[in-house]
Amino acid sequence: MTLPEFQNSLSTLVMQLQLANYDARHLLLDRSDQILQLADQIPASLPERLRSEWLSICDEVKSVQPTFKSQPKTSSLFDRQGMGQPGVQKAKTLITRIVALSKIVERLEP
Repeated sequence: MTLPEFQNSLSTLVMQLQLANYDARHLLLDRSDQILQLADQIPASLPERLRSEWLSICDEVKSVQPTFKSQPKTSSLFDRQGMGQPGVQKAKTLITRIVALSKIVERLEP
């Protein structure tokens, strides 16, 4: 994948994350396939610090995947501890990191 294609894919993902109006945990899990697919398509021209940040985000997204894909509540994001707030906060943090990385990647010259 070229840098402009990666920028476009990341921009599309961010737009979908920002326009959605529901629980951040479900939102992150709904878009996780799209996020993880981009992990395998990082362009060679992406600076190493951004590459490592993206791979770190993808590792965290992998770590919160549900045990059973058809049952999202089997994800660690839906832990009952703290009325689910730790899971909501983790999902929001991951989404914020994706948005921030996207803004930096958008400014890169192809």
